[in-house]
Amino acid sequence: MQTLEYNKQTGKITLNTYSDDEFLIKEIDITQKAISLVLDKLYDDYNLDDGDELLITKNKSLKNSFKLEF
Repeated sequence: MQTLEYNKQTGKITLNTYSDDEFLIKEIDITQKAISLVLDKLYDDYNLDDGDELLITKNKSLKNSFKLEF
């Protein structure tokens, strides 16, 4: 089984492979690739150029809501 996991303490995003008895077999750090993918998506969606700034804020009324589309 493979899972995509985020460790909030380390800030790492990993692709993990587990055996059938749920032991970790392999962990691949994909943090940089995931960050690049998200930034590329934001640049494309908002028609940004190098040097442009994008401010992301949290709407307190949607604190339990999460939506990520690719």
